[in-house]
Amino acid sequence: MRIDFHPLSEIPAADLLRLAGDSFFASPGFLALWTAQGGRPGAWLAEEGGRPVAMLAGVEYGAGPIARFASGPDDCYGGLRLDADAEGERAAVGAALLERVVRRRYAKAWIFDFHRTLPAVPGFAAVEAETRLVDISAPGWTPPDRGLLTQVRHAERAGLAVERFDWDRHAGGFLALVRRTAAQQGRRPRHAQAFYRALAELAERDARVVWRWCERDGRPVASHIYFVEGGVLQAWQSHHDRAFAALHPNPHIRLALCRESAARGIARLNVGATPAGADGLAAYKARWGGALVRYPTYVRVGPLGRLADVVARGRAR
Repeated sequence: MRIDFHPLSEIPAADLLRLAGDSFFASPGFLALWTAQGGRPGAWLAEEGGRPVAMLAGVEYGAGPIARFASGPDDCYGGLRLDADAEGERAAVGAALLERVVRRRYAKAWIFDFHRTLPAVPGFAAVEAETRLVDISAPGWTPPDRGLLTQVRHAERAGLAVERFDWDRHAGGFLALVRRTAAQQGRRPRHAQAFYRALAELAERDARVVWRWCERDGRPVASHIYFVEGGVLQAWQSHHDRAFAALHPNPHIRLALCRESAARGIARLNVGATPAGADGLAAYKARWGGALVRYPTYVRVGPLGRLADVVARGRAR
């Protein structure tokens, strides 16, 4: 079995489609977004007789001994995807593929394995992550927390409209929200303007990108970005202006989107990963109900990655 990393441009479209199936996170449109972040999208492919039978899609960053790899980037789910004929060899193929990634000696590598597609192997540490899955399929579904419903009704009475994001009309206000949110958190924006523009263009041709927007008197109020992965509506990123907090835009957008998605046949909401120690965020997510789901994130940090972490902590002091 031959296992190598292949850039997206070198993977035949038919092979990618066969292995990716209906996964948005393994689709060429999603992977290509990360070129705007300086990444090299592609996949680790396991080939038998020149035919790919398994893949670990993701993005490489950097080069040589400081290269990094994520499957998928920014907490979006990765993992092993197999040809149907190879399903019986999942554990063996997964172990061989991960062992090859270890031998690549990335400075850092992450695999967000929500669907538990891979075995644990030496060289990767399994770090537990968690999210919540909420069944939104019932007609007229509402979250169990009455306080959230009160906030939504307030937003509706205030006439706060939820609309599809349009780059040509909303980009300026959105980018201002991104900068303001980052400044409040004491950091720089994580994503470049070119990335968001590419994402808005993808949303125009792929319904699995769901981007909603609110404004008041021409001023940006809130933006929510969700992805549809495997028939699940997955929260990914939101920004809001605290000056409009009294309008309660965030629960208003989410409930409107849940109802819209349920009408499309999307039965569940994934509220997104909760960072360790973010107790307030975890409590807010719990107000939406659903079941707590834990899953492994496989992490590998090489010597240069550990050195980079030490330098970063020193700069943060």
